Amino acid sequence: MALKPWLLATPASRGIGLQLARRLLNTTDLPVVATARKDLEHTKAQILQGLDIDPTRLSVLKIDVTGSSSSIPSVPQNL
Repeated sequence: MALKPWLLATPASRGIGLQLARRLLNTTDLPVVATARKDLEHTKAQILQGLDIDPTRLSVLKIDVTGSSSSIPSVPQNL
């Protein structure tokens, strides 16, 4: 079974990562996985603001690697 391609923008809550996620959504048809440490819904809203794209293409995952107990979630299987 072949895996479907998807794109990763991390971190995507501000700055270059935020703009990269927006650019990827705007210029490709691939699903985008973005990461943030907190405020996932706010991050998703910022990324999608003003874009005319299908919002289901964007998944925002919580990843915080600042502590020793950090874990990285798996990418949603429906991508």
